[in-house]
Amino acid sequence: MPPPATLAVLALQHAALIAIFLIVAVSVARLAGLAPREGGNFLALTMLVGGIGAILQSLGRYGIGSGYLVPPTTTTILLPAAAAAIAAGGLPLLLGMTIYAGAATTLLSRAVRFLRPVFTPEIAGFVVLMVGLSVMVLAMRNFLGVGLSSGDVRATLTVATTCLAVMIALNVWGSGRLRLFCTLIGVAVGYALATVFGLFGEPDLAGFRAAPAFSLPIPLSMGLAFDPALLVPFTIAAVVIALNAIGAITAAQRVDEPDWKRPDMEALARGIAADGLTNVFAGLAGGFGQASTSGAVGLSQATGANSRVIGFAIGGVLITLAFVPKVAALLLAMPAAVIGAALTFSGSFLVTSAIQMIASRMLDSRKIFVLGVSFALGLAVFVYPDHFARSPGWLTPWVGSALSISVVTAVLLNLLFRIGIHFRDSMTLDSERFDPHALAGFMAEQGALWGAPRDLIARAEFMAVDAVETLVDSGMVRDTVHPGRRTGPVTIPGGLMNISTRFDEFTFEVTIRYRGALLEPAPVRPSADAVLGDDGQLLLARYMLGRTADRVSAERQGDQSVLTLGLRN
Repeated sequence: MPPPATLAVLALQHAALIAIFLIVAVSVARLAGLAPREGGNFLALTMLVGGIGAILQSLGRYGIGSGYLVPPTTTTILLPAAAAAIAAGGLPLLLGMTIYAGAATTLLSRAVRFLRPVFTPEIAGFVVLMVGLSVMVLAMRNFLGVGLSSGDVRATLTVATTCLAVMIALNVWGSGRLRLFCTLIGVAVGYALATVFGLFGEPDLAGFRAAPAFSLPIPLSMGLAFDPALLVPFTIAAVVIALNAIGAITAAQRVDEPDWKRPDMEALARGIAADGLTNVFAGLAGGFGQASTSGAVGLSQATGANSRVIGFAIGGVLITLAFVPKVAALLLAMPAAVIGAALTFSGSFLVTSAIQMIASRMLDSRKIFVLGVSFALGLAVFVYPDHFARSPGWLTPWVGSALSISVVTAVLLNLLFRIGIHFRDSMTLDSERFDPHALAGFMAEQGALWGAPRDLIARAEFMAVDAVETLVDSGMVRDTVHPGRRTGPVTIPGGLMNISTRFDEFTFEVTIRYRGALLEPAPVRPSADAVLGDDGQLLLARYMLGRTADRVSAERQGDQSVLTLGLRN
C-alpha cells in the first residue's frame, strides 16, 4: 500500500483523468435543458456516484467488484439511449431507465462465467483494442484542435505537444515520484501553458468564478419515470457496458499479472456487477450512468501504481469533489490540449497492451477473419460516422459506436466459426515413415485452431515429437496381422499411430494411440551407469517424458496402447 501522501496524489491524478469524461454528463445536462444550478447538482451527484462506483469496483468481495484499479466514469455508451429518453420524457425518464440498465447489467454478470468459450483471450484483447482506439480517437480530436480556428490550433498543438512531452520524459527518464506523478505534473504544466496562451474560454472562467466553495448535492430532485418502449435501447446499452467492463478489467489483469494467460471470469463477473450497481445508484441518486474506464488502466501501467487501494482513494476524492464545486469546475475547464495529451499518454499503453494480448495467441484463418472483419467495421464507424448515424432507430445502439459494432461482430463471428472446429483434431501416421516435421506442423495447426498460447504450443510440439520418436526408435510400435485361419496372429514391427489434441484454456492434451508396448514415464532419474546400458536411451526418454509433460498417463484400451500427455496453460 502506498504511503498516505503518495496515495492522495495518485488518487488526484486518476481523478483528473476521470474528470475529462465528465464532459459527457455536462452534455446530457445541456441536452435536458437544465438550469445552471440544476446542472451543477446533476454533475455533483454524478461524481458522488462515481466515487461509490470506484469503491465498489475495488472491493473484490461479496460478489461485487473486480478487485482491480478500473474506476468508472461517465461514458458515451449510454448517450444514444439517453438522448431518446430525454426526448420522450425528460431527465426523470432517463434516470428511471438508467436504473433498469444497471439492473440488466448486474443480471448479465451472473452469466459471464459461462461465456468462457466466447470471450477467448484474443477476443478479450480485441475488446481492449477497440476501447483503446476509442480513447485515442477522442485524444487526437482534442490534441490536434479539430474544428478550431488556425490560431487556436497552433496554440493547442503547442500546449498539447509540450504537455505530452513532459509526461513521456518523466515516465521514460524520471524515477521515483517524478515517474509516479508524471501525468499530474504534465497536466499542471498544461494548465499553466493554457493560461499563457489564453486557451481557457470565458464560459469556463465564469463557471469557475460562479461555483461555490462548498455545496450539498440534493439527490432525487428530478423524480423517476419508466417507459417500456425504451427497454430495447437500454438493454443494448447494458450489454455494451458489460462488454466494456470485460475489456477494461481484462486489461487491468494483464497489467497486474505479468504471467497473464486468460481472463479471470470470476473477477469479470464481479466487476460487471459493480458497474451495474453503480448505474442503479446513479439513477436513484439523480446522476448520469457510468462504466469502467480503461484510461485508468493505461495510467496505472505507465506509473507502475496499480494497487486496488488507490481505487478506494479515488472514490474518496470524487465523493469529496461532489461537495466542492469550485475544484470540480476547475477540472471541467480542462483545455482540449491538456485532455488530448493526457488521453494520448494513457491510451498508448492501453493499445499496446491489447496488441500483446492478441499476439500471445496463435491465430488460424478463422480467427484472422473474426478479428479483421470486426476491426474493419469498427474503423468504418470512426471514418464514416454520418453513414452509421442514418441507421434505423432500433439499430443505432448496436452500430452507433465503434466499440459496440466491432465487439458484437467479433463475438458473433467467433461463435459462427466454432462450427466444425472439433473435426480437425487428429492425424494418423505410419511409424515406418515417420516425419517429425509433419507432426510438428500438425501441432502448430492445432494450436492456431484452438487459439492456444505460442509458448504452450512450442512445448507441445517438442513433447509430442519426442514421445513418438521414442516409440519408433525403441521399436515399441508393433502391429498384429492375421495371415490365415491356420496361422495365429503375428506381431510385426511398425504400424499406424493416431495423434489427437484437445485444448480447453487450462490444459493442452495430446493423446497417442497405437498397437504395441506401453511407454510409461519413469519417476526416478536413471543413474549414469543405467544410461550407459543397453536400454539407457529408453530409460532416459521415459524419465524426460515425465519431466516434459505436466501430466502423463499410459494405459491399455482393448488391443491398443494409449499415451496421454498434458500441459497446463
